[in-house]
Amino acid sequence: MNRNYRIGFAVSIALLALLALAAWTLFETYPRTRYLPPSREARANEYLALDRWLGDEGIGVRTEAQGDLNMISRAKEGHIFIQASLFRWTLDAVEYLVNWVEEGGTLFLVLDTYGELDSYEVLYLLEKFGITVEVVFSPYYEDPDFPDYDRRFFFDVSADVEALSLKDRSGAVTLVQAKRGRGKIIVSGEPHFLKFPFIGNAPNARLAWALFGHDGWGLGPPGAAAIDRGVMEKNWLFIRGAARARGLLGDLFRQGNLPVLLVSLLVLIVIGFWAAIPIFGLIRGETEKPGKPLRERFVAEALFLKKYGGLDLYLGFYMKEIRRRLSRIGGPGGEADFQKRITEILAKPEEEYLLAIFLHGGRINYRDFTRLQKTMINILEKL
Repeated sequence: MNRNYRIGFAVSIALLALLALAAWTLFETYPRTRYLPPSREARANEYLALDRWLGDEGIGVRTEAQGDLNMISRAKEGHIFIQASLFRWTLDAVEYLVNWVEEGGTLFLVLDTYGELDSYEVLYLLEKFGITVEVVFSPYYEDPDFPDYDRRFFFDVSADVEALSLKDRSGAVTLVQAKRGRGKIIVSGEPHFLKFPFIGNAPNARLAWALFGHDGWGLGPPGAAAIDRGVMEKNWLFIRGAARARGLLGDLFRQGNLPVLLVSLLVLIVIGFWAAIPIFGLIRGETEKPGKPLRERFVAEALFLKKYGGLDLYLGFYMKEIRRRLSRIGGPGGEADFQKRITEILAKPEEEYLLAIFLHGGRINYRDFTRLQKTMINILEKL
């Protein structure tokens, strides 16, 4: 190797070593927390973490956007979660749910809007289990020792009902589990403690485990309704969703992808205008055909008139224009005076002869027609 190359290589290694030493002594490495926003799937499903956790525990999850008596009567799940605003309430549905709980089912009823307080069926269902509900606007403050309850609804339970009541920091009952027969009902407001932004907190995770996983809470003993299928199904039927949006646009904004919708609309608008607006100008690939000269057009008209004996008619228009101009400049009015004035304008005897034949109604051939037409043009030019 060349001596100069060896020196350059050694200098480069030394510089790199010095840079590494300076970086090691002057700079400090430290962990950095980077915020990752929730995925689109998590934003669309607030209970995604709960669903995955139940799936990992071997508990099946079926989700419906709305429900009614027909749906729950055909459900094979032994546990039903009902978001009250998404259920079609009837007295028959209330009676069925009461009997279903008595036979061993678990019902988790969520009051998510104030409208349920005006529903006689919902209040009647709660009354069947000895529960009453009231609205209290409690101030919100974060407390790491309590789950994230809905602070709009508070409950009261009759003394003769076997129930477990969970309270918030202020002592108000925010969640009730009441036993009836072989089953139980769980009633709460909006279950924020089950949603993906909060379920990871320790108080929320403990409450979720108590409701869905612990044998003493979530999975009770089989009841009479499960005798036909051996053991009560441990799976959950969730009737839940976001606040219902009325109309087509509401469903699109709630369930669809807004950027994809806007891009699709833009593409459709561009294609529509492209198809509707014509392309102005000449069509590509075609050349404009030049029109026929004036002389050829005149000859074609003359041949047509000759064929049908109309040459006199064609020359009559010239003669009419000559008469009009003579009358305008004060020429003689009689026929004899008219021919005299024309003779004065003409310079050639043969032109006078042809013109006299035409004026007296004589027939002319095509050759005489062209000569006479030129004569009349000369007269018009002189007038």
